[in-house]
Amino acid sequence: MATSTAQQGAVDGATQTDLPTRKATNSPHRSDICCIFVHAGAGYHSIANERIHLDACNDAAQIAMLILRNGGSALDAAEMAVKVLEDREITNAGFGSNLAMDGVVECDASIVDHHGRSGAVGAVFKIKNPVSLARLVLNHTMETLTLRRVPPNLLVGQGALDFAREMGVLELPYDALVSDAARERWSRWRSDLKGAERKARKAGHHSSRWRVGELNSPGEEAEAARIRRDHTNNMLQDCSLEPNSPIPSGADDPFFGTPSNTTASGPPSSQVRMSTLDSEPAMVRPQSIAESSRSAFINSTQKVPTISQYRDTDVTNGSPRFTTQDGALLNTNRIAMTHRSWADGSGEESDSASTSTRPADSAIPHAHVDGTADHITDTVGAIAIDGWGNIACAASSGGIGMKHRGRVGPAALVGVGAAVVPIDPDDPEEICVGTVTSGTGEHMATTMAATVCAERLYQSVKKGKGGEYIDATEDEALRSMIDKEFMGHPSVKHSNSAGAIGILGVKKTRQGVMLYFGHNTDSFAMASMHSDEDTPWCAMSRSNGNGSIAQGGRMMRYQRKKKTKTATPH
Repeated sequence: MATSTAQQGAVDGATQTDLPTRKATNSPHRSDICCIFVHAGAGYHSIANERIHLDACNDAAQIAMLILRNGGSALDAAEMAVKVLEDREITNAGFGSNLAMDGVVECDASIVDHHGRSGAVGAVFKIKNPVSLARLVLNHTMETLTLRRVPPNLLVGQGALDFAREMGVLELPYDALVSDAARERWSRWRSDLKGAERKARKAGHHSSRWRVGELNSPGEEAEAARIRRDHTNNMLQDCSLEPNSPIPSGADDPFFGTPSNTTASGPPSSQVRMSTLDSEPAMVRPQSIAESSRSAFINSTQKVPTISQYRDTDVTNGSPRFTTQDGALLNTNRIAMTHRSWADGSGEESDSASTSTRPADSAIPHAHVDGTADHITDTVGAIAIDGWGNIACAASSGGIGMKHRGRVGPAALVGVGAAVVPIDPDDPEEICVGTVTSGTGEHMATTMAATVCAERLYQSVKKGKGGEYIDATEDEALRSMIDKEFMGHPSVKHSNSAGAIGILGVKKTRQGVMLYFGHNTDSFAMASMHSDEDTPWCAMSRSNGNGSIAQGGRMMRYQRKKKTKTATPH
């Protein structure tokens, strides 16, 4: 019996009810406003490479907005924004990601739509854009499988690669995703690990080094293992395993140290409203957070060429720098430094704090830190709102450096790296929230960081004494979540590794869209844009160090300027 046309191309027993046709969609109403928010990870972004990180955020926001303005969905925009970040070597996602112990790029990614439905992949290798594979997993969850099987929304390792092959995704060689900078880091860290193991053996401690066992399975699995081992051997042959250069005097580790508390000087440019809370830093273990921001073996890190080596770029020396009440620095780089008005006609931006203009050649010193080195924690992410008012978010990460093979990070875990609280059908305010996170993945998984933050922003509450929930502003809720429910969580406080986190949250109501961000790392790179803007707002938020929490946000009223209609001639 001939197979019906409607069932051709089915994957894993899925049944297609309709022919795969391209249908035109209705464009969103002109009165609706689209938004895109992206971040390039929390950690320490060097001053020398700051513009490169902000350029990546800028390009991701612009391309996503182009999709939204042309009738694309929030899912399309969030996926594309993260794809742009994955393709940039400067980020720890996709190409150029940190390498696992055997020198292979293994990535995590997830994507969540406005209903809370999700697709995710973990520890997937040989795939250029993991977020696109996660999108295919999400699409697959909406198909009907035979025998009433439930479609998966998370695939990992070889299973994720097999699914990618079924879906026709291009499979790349191992080397295609390894950048020169990642190769150099892997070589250096491998040498460091060997030295640490020698010291541990001499001291009689148990060896913590992870070794890959031999795979004795026949057939394709053995061949795949052979190719992977060959890749590792090639990496070892290509890289120089010389020990690191001597550590500068006065520092036990060049990655560790606390930035000095400095603020930008210069004439004030314009006053904008800042949503901050008390100026006192949170009571945390300061040195641990500094280590978490910069240690190669606690978090994902980057060491890349300086801006002069990267490319010739016209840098605007007079970019404004926002200073929060707790000393956090927000360096805002814009492609066009033109004053714009918000949709409500107020002529003010709701970006954080009062601003100061940075001098042309000023620099912010960070003690014991190489100013050309970036140490960036894990995940990149994006949150989008389309013209129909739907929200979606996506996250992607290459994981921590020298990780165990098969380690799954927060970017693959819905509710940890990304979360959406959908609109309640009976809610007259039509509130929904999306969050994406970056930081120490194991701690974020324990505390369910993205979900907890989204719920606190949705309910506008914070956790008080005795576990009682207290009404609070969104800024207070976010700060309390980072301070008490993340850094103050028993599993984080009693862990040997520090808890670093950066959160980007978006709350949408009938009145407008509010962006909230917070981080306890040294810096956090982000960009935001709505459809009434010509170029994105790109900001590098910098804290005082010592584990202090930096916060900020933007607000956009859900109104667009009405164009005057001319009378139709009779």
